[in-house]
Amino acid sequence: MFSDSPEPQPESEPACIRDKTPYSLGPDTYAEVGKLGDARGNGRPFVTVFDEQHASRIGQVEIAMMLNRLYHTANLRNLALEGSIIEKPRPNLAWFTSKPDARLRADVALQLLREGEVSAAEFAAMALPGFQLHPIEHENEHQVDLPDAATRSYTSYMVAIAVMSMTDSQATQAEALLKQGKNEDVIKFIIDSNPWTKERYELYMRKAPVVTTEEMQKLGTELEDKARQVGADVSEYRDGLQAARKFFDTATQRSSTMAAATADIATARMGECAPIAMNIGAAHSSQVAGLFGHKNVSYAVVSPSSLETGTTIGNGSMALPVYERKVKGQSVDPAGGIGAFLDGRRKPPLASQNEWFKAKAELGYGTAVIASAAAAAGGSGMQPPFGLDQKQLGLGGSGLDAPSISIDLSTIRIRPVQDNGTTRNDVIFQVTLLKQKTALWIRAGAFAAQPGAHDEKLTLQQSLEQALKKMREELKNEPPTDDPPTSGQPKVAEIVPGIKAAVATSEEAAAAVKLSPS
Repeated sequence: MFSDSPEPQPESEPACIRDKTPYSLGPDTYAEVGKLGDARGNGRPFVTVFDEQHASRIGQVEIAMMLNRLYHTANLRNLALEGSIIEKPRPNLAWFTSKPDARLRADVALQLLREGEVSAAEFAAMALPGFQLHPIEHENEHQVDLPDAATRSYTSYMVAIAVMSMTDSQATQAEALLKQGKNEDVIKFIIDSNPWTKERYELYMRKAPVVTTEEMQKLGTELEDKARQVGADVSEYRDGLQAARKFFDTATQRSSTMAAATADIATARMGECAPIAMNIGAAHSSQVAGLFGHKNVSYAVVSPSSLETGTTIGNGSMALPVYERKVKGQSVDPAGGIGAFLDGRRKPPLASQNEWFKAKAELGYGTAVIASAAAAAGGSGMQPPFGLDQKQLGLGGSGLDAPSISIDLSTIRIRPVQDNGTTRNDVIFQVTLLKQKTALWIRAGAFAAQPGAHDEKLTLQQSLEQALKKMREELKNEPPTDDPPTSGQPKVAEIVPGIKAAVATSEEAAAAVKLSPS
């Protein structure tokens, strides 16, 4: 018998849209680690824009803390990422998030973040289940470079313009500085001698707020016009300035592309009743915010504290050679480090999508499992491989999750070491890089454990908050990462809290490594 009453219809819109439930970014998200900037609206879709200085490791840690908070308090699951290319496959870290131990995955991700190997966004995709990264750039716009000559052209134009108005007395002072070999001082003296060039130079050198791409566009036009107006000889620098202007024209177009793509991603996910995040360089954020306003997308721009205080270059930053490797898609590791063996020093894109990165993360995870098992065996007499199998090492995947390395469990050897009156069980084992068909040897050992994401008394959110906060404070006192002198010896590094390792090309070389000074 049939009822005449109509069947209930599914909701055409989720409650947050139907009821126009507002959303606003609460101060608990950025407390102590960020500063709220421009914000507009509390409707949906809502985008939290994190701007950054790419070489600042402290800034990346601060953004990671805010992403972790939003993930657990606002159901944040999606992030639109500068540097990820629309024409290429969407970033996929399933090969890492499928590894069995969530806490160990988080510890490996924390160490890669600390090194500057991954960004805050990539860290979140590694450590937070279900967190997704979305590409928002076109390849033809992203690949435009800024040559060194183009960068220097701005100050060269300013000097050429300022020279035209210098007095004889000022010219004499400049010549004296030049004879003393004070090249940087003489450039600033000449530029400062002219109020017009002094004002532009202060803009050019400004650290906080970060100079925007639009400001750099305008500066290039002003310099060209002013040089023509005063009759300055800039023929030697004109090609450089034209290249720079092309770069910043493209950078401004990139802002438009990224804003449009992010708006589409946010609109498509309105039904999830959660904000999405966007991670871009600070030079783009003001233009992106303005474009969101035109598209009726609510937003809030948040800057990491280190960016707002102008401390982006200094302690906790990547030194120039390290950052240049990262820009080229290589590992930040110097010669002798694990990444240097793995990346082949080539130029692929986003770090976490490279084969060398996958190998490094898998090696870190597997090494931590083996070293921990050796330490747990202690004096029990339990012998390698300590009951371990490939799945426990995180190497049991297939298809897209198939590993980049293999670890031969039959090669594991224990090396007892006396360290400060106690015996530590180091391990040595062989790993094969499957794509390169190259064998390497690893020496690893477990030291006094430092709390990472392994504190079982805390939730994952609390553990990550604690670990990231500690990392941030340590980085404040750590000089910029730079390349140590090449010794030809394997480089010892911490791979997760309390576990150190080194990579060598032979078993003998691995056996000779000392993981601690004693």
